[in-house]
Amino acid sequence: MRAAPIALITALLPFLCIHLTYLVAASHGHVEWCVPYWDSCTSISATGRELPEKLLFKFIMIPAGLLAIVFWWLVNGWLDAVGLRRSHSMFWLGAVAGLFLILYVVALGEGREYQILRRIGIILFFSFSFLAQLLFLARTAGMRVALAKSQSRIVHLQQIAALTLLAIGISSVLLDMLYTHYDNIEDAFEWVMMLFIVAQFGSHYGLWKAAGLRLELRADQT
Repeated sequence: MRAAPIALITALLPFLCIHLTYLVAASHGHVEWCVPYWDSCTSISATGRELPEKLLFKFIMIPAGLLAIVFWWLVNGWLDAVGLRRSHSMFWLGAVAGLFLILYVVALGEGREYQILRRIGIILFFSFSFLAQLLFLARTAGMRVALAKSQSRIVHLQQIAALTLLAIGISSVLLDMLYTHYDNIEDAFEWVMMLFIVAQFGSHYGLWKAAGLRLELRADQT
């Protein structure tokens, strides 16, 4: 089977999940009706904290975490397909990020005693996913001229997105230290950072499609 659609599914599952559960939560009065990307009226966690949206959040996001592990394994496969050296550090960072996403989802909505697990899970998911993408970009940094034009353009856009995400993260930290009302805008930063993370996942679709990356099951004939 073609591997490229897996990149899109890896991106779409969490993207659709948080927006769908937001709509369910808002319709039940558990969160406010707003545009969370700039109104900062609710956190992502709040969209999956109460029933019935909690079940939907867990049902979709746990497979998304597992799929993230497969995703980074396939990113390594693409590196090999275009003649670049695989990055085991990149894969393990991405795989552990997927596991921390699962930890976050499992702990979500399970009481205040699980709050530290939720915070660890989501912070390390963001951090490790970003670091894995940086390692991927480091692998491709000297090879853009050897890539097809369409692939080189995607890698360039990924570099811009990574720098933008880094700027957003640094801005969030600085505002937290310097701005007394940062709590009023913190949730918007979370939504935007999640958008950039899933966009990075989805951007690999074009790379894998151009390389003809495929998954195959083979039986041993010996």
